[in-house]
Amino acid sequence: MLAVVFILGALCPLNFAEIPIKVLNPETDGVLAGIFPNSFLLKLPDCSTYGNKSAELLYIELPSTENKTESFKVPACPVSLPGYLLKGLKSGTTYNMTYKIDNETSTVLTETTTTVIDYQEINSGLPARSGAMVVITVILSLAMVALVAGLIISVFFSG
Repeated sequence: MLAVVFILGALCPLNFAEIPIKVLNPETDGVLAGIFPNSFLLKLPDCSTYGNKSAELLYIELPSTENKTESFKVPACPVSLPGYLLKGLKSGTTYNMTYKIDNETSTVLTETTTTVIDYQEINSGLPARSGAMVVITVILSLAMVALVAGLIISVFFSG
């Protein structure tokens, strides 16, 4: 029975395999981030299996059903790129993504881009902050004037 399992495993090693797809993780993949406001940094397909092959990244902005495609060539080993950057996405939007190489496809990866707030909409929470800045600026300016005046007086009366 065990021999049959080994023979079947040797005959169809990649027939039922799926291409792995994931967003790169800062903790395990050595990148600063994998999810951005308008892009994802995706792990490239394995270079030893798919190197120099043409690949397609199919993605859908949810809840839409419109497929979009990015075509690229899987780099040969050794790979110097950290991953594939899928860009031109919308902030705070969920996407379904899948790789397709020849007749093989990956599982569907669902991720959401980070949400960005317009800087003009951020509430500072402390309107008196600008008044405090003016007071500090005036105090520092007076201190600098006093310092310069002290240096001038010491130069004239020292000699």
